[in-house]
Amino acid sequence: MEFVALPGYFSSFEKENSPALDSTLVDHNVLVNHDDWKILYDSIPQDTENTQYKLLLLARHGQGYHNYSMEKYGVKLWDDYWSLLEGDEGGSWLDSRLTDLGKQQVSETGRTVLVPIVDQLGFLPHIFFNSPMRRCLETFAFSWNHVFTKYPELVTDSTIVTNNVIENLRENLGSHTCDKRVNHSEAVAEYQNFKTKSGHTVAWKYEENYSEPDALWKADHRETPDEMDIRTRTGLEQLFSQASSKDKFLSLTCHEGVINSVLRNLEHPGVKKLQTGKTVAVVVKVTTTL
Repeated sequence: MEFVALPGYFSSFEKENSPALDSTLVDHNVLVNHDDWKILYDSIPQDTENTQYKLLLLARHGQGYHNYSMEKYGVKLWDDYWSLLEGDEGGSWLDSRLTDLGKQQVSETGRTVLVPIVDQLGFLPHIFFNSPMRRCLETFAFSWNHVFTKYPELVTDSTIVTNNVIENLRENLGSHTCDKRVNHSEAVAEYQNFKTKSGHTVAWKYEENYSEPDALWKADHRETPDEMDIRTRTGLEQLFSQASSKDKFLSLTCHEGVINSVLRNLEHPGVKKLQTGKTVAVVVKVTTTL
C-alpha cells in the first residue's frame, strides 16, 4: 500500500514543493481553490480499481496536564526530570487527561471548525479513528459533541457513534510517562460507552487481542523520528485498510507528533507548531497493489 498527499486543496500544501508552514503565523487550513468544503469534496478524484482518494481530517488533542506542566517547568527541566515522573503535587500526567483549558479548546474546535465543515458537507466523517490515549478519547467526545448536538439525524446508528482505536497512531513512545498508556481495562471502565452532552454514546472499537498493559512504551528508550515514522506508517496502513471504498471522509483524533509523522509519511509539507486542539486537513491518494 502506498499513500501520498495531493496538493491544491489547502494552504498547507497549495502546490508541489510548498514549504513548511508555521501554523502560529499562517492559517494552514484555508481552502485555496474551492469556495467551500462541499465543492472541495466533490472535486476529489474518483476512485479507480486500485486507487482510492480520501479526505483526512487530523485533530490534535487539547491541552493535557502534561502540556500545562511542560509550560510550568520549561522544556529542559521537563525533558531532563519531570517527564520521567508520573506527576507532581498538582496531579498525574501518566496517560494524561485534558485540563479544563484543554476541554475548552476542543469544545471551541467543535463549534468553530467541525460544525462549519459538516454544515457545508452535509454529512459526518464516514469513519472515525482515534489514538488510545485518554486525552485523545476526551478530545473526540468533547469536540464532536457539538456536531452530534446540531445534527443528530446524521448519526447513522441514531444514538451510537463508533470510533476505531489504532494503537500505532499514538504519541512518541518511551521515557515520558505522559505517553504511557494506562491498562486497557482502566480506560474501558472510564470511557467505553461514554455519554456525550448531545445524548449520544461513543463506542470505542479496539483491535483484536488488544494488550492489557502498554506493550509499546519503554522506560529506557525514547523513540526516534525514524522509528516513529515506521510505526505511523503501519498505523496508516491499518487505518486505510479499515476504511472501505465508501469511506471517503476520515477523521483521526491524535497528537502533534503523530500528525507530524503522518505528514512526513504522506510527503506533505510540515505544519509546524500546531497548537493543542487544532486540526490539519489533507487529501490523500491511496494505492493498493493488486
